[in-house]
Amino acid sequence: MKYPQPVRKDLEREWARPGERIRLALGTRMRVVGSRIAGRVQVPHPMPGDTPMAVDLDLQPPSASDFAAAGRFDGLGWTDDESIGWWVEAHDPRQDAALIADAMAGCNAQSGLALSDRRVAAIFPERLLVSGHEVRKAARKEKSIVGQALSAANQWAFSSKNWSAWEKLVSLWETDAQRVRGWSRFLTGRSFPFAEIIQVDFIDGSTLYTLRHKLDYVEGLDG
Repeated sequence: MKYPQPVRKDLEREWARPGERIRLALGTRMRVVGSRIAGRVQVPHPMPGDTPMAVDLDLQPPSASDFAAAGRFDGLGWTDDESIGWWVEAHDPRQDAALIADAMAGCNAQSGLALSDRRVAAIFPERLLVSGHEVRKAARKEKSIVGQALSAANQWAFSSKNWSAWEKLVSLWETDAQRVRGWSRFLTGRSFPFAEIIQVDFIDGSTLYTLRHKLDYVEGLDG
């Protein structure tokens, strides 16, 4: 069955440069990113101080289980925790997959991943970034009718729980596509239906895993 590919279409329209070909388009999982970096498990992955951040959304990802937060599992045990949608394995926090986890950490589980024939990037809807945070704070403090109307409009615009159609996506972090060694798909888990995982390997030895969604586009697997 062929599914629609809205994230791929958004990337082709708003993110890709002329002649750039999208190879992976992986949208929001509504779940956090977890990591095992230099042997240390962290769920959710901590947010660095300079991480791009999302506005406060009504929807929050499920809370990580005590089991996951304590890191009491090996391998792909994270797939049994419904709060985790992305997983990073790296030996060093400067490796590419770890930097992707850093970029995703501040985005309320709404980040995604894009890979083209030129770039790989953690992606996010531009309208949900806190880039205009101070402007919105000032609007909320404004007591005039205009200020109240602006505040209400902001609250409505920035509380969407899903990426909408015709979303403008931007890179939270990106690097050259040549740093990606390749990607693959496999099934895992202890119960049926098994979890379908997309694995993205980087040349520095780090790896990003994610639960596959039917609206994703993965070159070589989807038409």
